[in-house]
Amino acid sequence: MRGDDALGTQHIYLVKHGETEENLQGIHQGRAVGGRLSERGRADTRLVGSVLARAGVAVEQMLVSPVSRCRESAGILTAALAPADVRVDARLAAKDSGYLGGRPKQLAAAEAARHGVPIHRLRTPGGESSEDVQARYVGLWDEVCAGAARTTVLVGHGGGIACLLLWLTGSGFDRYLSYVPGSAAVTRVEVGGPTPRVRLMNAAPAELPGLLDARTAR
Repeated sequence: MRGDDALGTQHIYLVKHGETEENLQGIHQGRAVGGRLSERGRADTRLVGSVLARAGVAVEQMLVSPVSRCRESAGILTAALAPADVRVDARLAAKDSGYLGGRPKQLAAAEAARHGVPIHRLRTPGGESSEDVQARYVGLWDEVCAGAARTTVLVGHGGGIACLLLWLTGSGFDRYLSYVPGSAAVTRVEVGGPTPRVRLMNAAPAELPGLLDARTAR
C-alpha cells in the first residue's frame, strides 16, 4: 500500500466515453442522441481498461452516465477492471441541448450570438446551459469525495468533464475548449488534502501507460 492510501487518499478517475460514429459526423449529440462507439472509440476504451488493470487500479465503484455511448464504454471498462460496484447516475448525463441536440455543432454558437449571451449560458427551452451541467457534475463530485470509496471511476461526457475540470482548477468558461477531453481520455485526481490534486489531465489512451506509471509510482 502506498503511503498516501494509508492516510485515506481517494483516487478519482474521470473517463470520457470513446469516440462515436456521430462524433465523426460533426453532430452535437447531447442527450438527444445516444450514440454508438466507433471502431477507434472501442479500441481506445479497451486500451484504457487494459492499462488501468495492469497498473493494479482496484476500482471500488464506477458511476456511469445513462446515455448509451457511456454505458457501452463502461461495459468495456468493466470487463477489464471488474469494479465492485457499477451504477448509473443521471448527474453524469450529457447536456440537454433541447432542439440543438442531434444537429451540427456550429449551431450552438450561432444561437448564442443570436440571443446575445455567452455560449456557456445558452439555455434552450426546456434544456440546460453549461453552467447547469457544471452544477450537477460538481454536486456528484462532492458526494463521491464525501463517500468511503478509495477508488472511483466516473464515465461521462466531454462537456461535463470539461465543466468539472474548470471548477477543479478554478478556471473560467473562457477556457472551456482547452479542457474538453478526447476519445476515452483519462483524468486522475487525488483527494485527501486541503484541495484536490489533479495528477493527470485528459491523457489520451495511447499516452496513458507511461504517464500513469509515473504518477502512480509516487
